[in-house]
Amino acid sequence: MKKNLLLLLPALPYLVMTAVIFFVVPMLEPDSKYFQFFMLLIIPGYCLIAGFLYGFKNGIVWFYPLFISIIFLPLVASIIGVKVVIYGCIYGSVSLVGMILGNLFKKKKDDDFDAQE
Repeated sequence: MKKNLLLLLPALPYLVMTAVIFFVVPMLEPDSKYFQFFMLLIIPGYCLIAGFLYGFKNGIVWFYPLFISIIFLPLVASIIGVKVVIYGCIYGSVSLVGMILGNLFKKKKDDDFDAQE
């Protein structure tokens, strides 16, 4: 339990910011062009960048993309509707890709630093 809590603490700022961004969506009219722009570009872009930063700092942690998807579910159930459930899966997948890229970038940077010494 303590080990899992230590893994969760670095993810909290990222998850809180993700929740804030996800709950900005209901403020937009679902039929507007801004809503689609937000759902298709802004949120996935944020998930990719946040996943990259999290992966760069903490490595690959399996529950981070899962929590990204879970945070989106209350929004889907309460406001938007079930037709956009796939977006939660997409956001989790994009954050996983970002986390893998961040981890690879960190390993490459560490290898370059070790080679200089």
